[in-house]
Amino acid sequence: MKKAESKRKPLYMVGMDSVPLWILDELKDEKGMQAFRKLLSGSCINNMESTLPPMTGPAWPSIYTGLEPKDHGVPDFFVMKKSYTPDIVYYDSSAVPPFWKELVHKGIKCLVITPATDITLPDYGNVDMITGFPLKARTNSKELEELMTKHSFDGEPNIEKEIKAGKMDVKEASKIFAKSVSARSDIAISMMNKNKYGFSYVCFTETDRLQHFVMNRKDWKEYLLPVYSEISEYIAHVMRLIDKDGGRLVIVSDHGAQPIRKKFLLNNWLMQNDYLFLKEKVKKDFMKGGEKKMPAGYAMRERIMKSGLRSTYDRMPYHMKRAAYKVFSTVFTGAASAEYTRMHLFDFDMKKTKVFAAISNDPVASIWINDSRFATPVVKSGKEKLIAELREDLSKVKTSDGKKMFVNIFDGKKYYNGTKKFIAPDLLIEAQKGHTIDIFNFSKESMFMDPEDAKSGDHIREGIFGTYPKVDGHGVSSVTEVKSFIMKILGADR
Repeated sequence: MKKAESKRKPLYMVGMDSVPLWILDELKDEKGMQAFRKLLSGSCINNMESTLPPMTGPAWPSIYTGLEPKDHGVPDFFVMKKSYTPDIVYYDSSAVPPFWKELVHKGIKCLVITPATDITLPDYGNVDMITGFPLKARTNSKELEELMTKHSFDGEPNIEKEIKAGKMDVKEASKIFAKSVSARSDIAISMMNKNKYGFSYVCFTETDRLQHFVMNRKDWKEYLLPVYSEISEYIAHVMRLIDKDGGRLVIVSDHGAQPIRKKFLLNNWLMQNDYLFLKEKVKKDFMKGGEKKMPAGYAMRERIMKSGLRSTYDRMPYHMKRAAYKVFSTVFTGAASAEYTRMHLFDFDMKKTKVFAAISNDPVASIWINDSRFATPVVKSGKEKLIAELREDLSKVKTSDGKKMFVNIFDGKKYYNGTKKFIAPDLLIEAQKGHTIDIFNFSKESMFMDPEDAKSGDHIREGIFGTYPKVDGHGVSSVTEVKSFIMKILGADR
């Protein structure tokens, strides 16, 4: 071992999905939150800007690679195809390597446990790894495999369907998520006790997945505290190691979270303002019945969309998915409730539609102009004029209490800067605090609806970045800057 390498101090990284500074501040004085309390009292944690949209899919790859979504190829959980078919997309760490590949090539042994969105085992040595959310966990280490068996851990619990269906209450979900965090922490600690790692990274997505269900509740702290306190306990252990070995801790969150009061029905608004058109049969069905009653057929379509068929569809390769989409479209869609009808892209008349929103069901929504990038383009000239008109109309939209609905309207062309990896949206619009944007539901009466339980919490653009001991002026204000900070701290940037 080279002399410089023998003097290198270990770096421990903790990832937490959807954790903002304000939640840590609200919880810091609760029992079990000692580590976070110590970090906050020492001003060790600051806000950090996420991607657009602020989502797990694009944000974690930006943390791992230092690249913008336009370069690593993951703008969301899905990408748009020419045929108006959304196609699921995963971060491909074999094509766009994470920074720990560079670390191991510098001779730094790494422990990487459930990195969010990295689902591929490395084809290189010197790293012990358990792959991360959203697929089932796999490992390249016999030691880790034995520990996973011992702790009954096979990945973050996939229990959202049970919660949505009312088969599991959020109190039970909180216990299950906390147990998952505890198991992963114990596995990491066991590995660090047996092996000498220069870099150790453990990521927890349970925070985000629980917050989506509880943020609107008065007793939200009761549900989040078991999960956060388990993470705090793991961080406390790492801080004790640092006090002995002189290492350093880095804490990151891909984006933040907020309680949601209302959902704005974006495609509904586009339809009402003659940017988007439903197919004639769909529109006719939509307008049937009284103001509070939607056609029964839509409820059947929605049940199918939420069934195992949807899961099967999502896993299909694109060439199969396109054919299946046409078949499924004869029976898909559905009513979210008595007053709202759920529509999908195949319900839109793309031979008339000029503008549509898709994929992002988030406080930052993605909007596309139906131009030559798509199968049946309507906008063949005057695109910039149309975008200017759309911007003007969007800027006039108000919340139900009279505030400006959209606090930011971003230029998609500028943000994605001519990427060839996917069809980039033309606009990205950010909703007012306390609101999220719904692209599926339609109503004959209102542009707003109350959030369902699974959307009682949603994202904000401010995640967190922190260090222990504190590094003044570290300069990390964006997810794309994390990699360079870590490489510099470990002396691997040369």
